[in-house]
Amino acid sequence: MVEKKFKKEFKKQLRLAIAAAIGFLIAYSWREFVFNLTTGFVSSLYDKLGPHIVDLASSVIITFIGVLVIIGTSKLLEN
Repeated sequence: MVEKKFKKEFKKQLRLAIAAAIGFLIAYSWREFVFNLTTGFVSSLYDKLGPHIVDLASSVIITFIGVLVIIGTSKLLEN
């Protein structure tokens, strides 16, 4: 009985780990494109500011969009 529960839980956790790894790979592959796109947009608005301000603004925009996507997918996947 315990062995059967262990195998079931192990398979569940393995599927979760594989999905997380694939999700990380997908996110990493999009990272440079999204960051460059956002940085280009922010750079055009704040041409006179230093590169650190542009990086900060880009990160804030990406974080905001990411939070919106997380909230949206959470609502879609509710039980």
